[in-house]
Amino acid sequence: MKHIVNLSGGMGSFAEAKECVDRYGKENVLCLFADTLMEDEDLYRFLKEIIEFLSCELVTLCYGKTPWELFEAKRFVANSRVDLCSSLLKRDLLNNWVGETFGYDSTEQVFRRDGTPCVTSDGQPLMQTIRRINAEVHLGIDFSEEHRLKKTKEIMSPWVYRSTLVEDGRIIHKDYSEQFGIRKPRLYSMGFGHNNCGGFCVKAGLGHFKILYEQMPERYKEHEDTEVRLAETVGTLPFLKKTINGKVHYLTLRAYREQYLEAGKAEEDKFDIGGCACAI
Repeated sequence: MKHIVNLSGGMGSFAEAKECVDRYGKENVLCLFADTLMEDEDLYRFLKEIIEFLSCELVTLCYGKTPWELFEAKRFVANSRVDLCSSLLKRDLLNNWVGETFGYDSTEQVFRRDGTPCVTSDGQPLMQTIRRINAEVHLGIDFSEEHRLKKTKEIMSPWVYRSTLVEDGRIIHKDYSEQFGIRKPRLYSMGFGHNNCGGFCVKAGLGHFKILYEQMPERYKEHEDTEVRLAETVGTLPFLKKTINGKVHYLTLRAYREQYLEAGKAEEDKFDIGGCACAI
């Protein structure tokens, strides 16, 4: 049985990969990484060091566009409700590769929810073709995010999705790799909640972008300028949102910087982090 770990470059997926190697042997573990071409440069250092430490196979996939390039091509900027970047650059890419590499078609009888078999009009068993895989897919979700694993299992059935971290009730801290001599990703040290897309995410909250502005103002400005350009050339809409007096207002990155960050009115936003959850 092959154990495929969706390796995001974050600490949870490293911890899950290590547990899989310890349990099943490095020869039975494959780490699968989807590169958005917008990753922080330190992610690649972290990825290289953990794969050298684990001594297991790494497969890197790439759609060929950054999130912003995808938004421009699709003439739509993703948001927390419609995450075409997560779908095309991560989930579809990963799932298609797993299905093509480890998948097989199984013809099986269809049963109702109560367990009784379904039959055709002439009384023959109703059959359907189901795509299964000769592998188990592991996610870097710890026990604090058990609900995300449960939802994924339901959606992806009959494929088997697991997390040994959830199964064992483990919580993984951001400095987990340090005990093995592997420096944690620098985005964690800056205060970011994840190590994806170089600190950018259309699903993130205002507090996340507050950190991006404070820690990497040049990178914030690059995203701001790109958003302005797409609004002018493609007519895209902003994805940041702020609730004022119970009403949701959408803000561009520039508006958030000028009206709140530079004005010192963003302190209340620091706990509005949000999350990416791209591969799930």
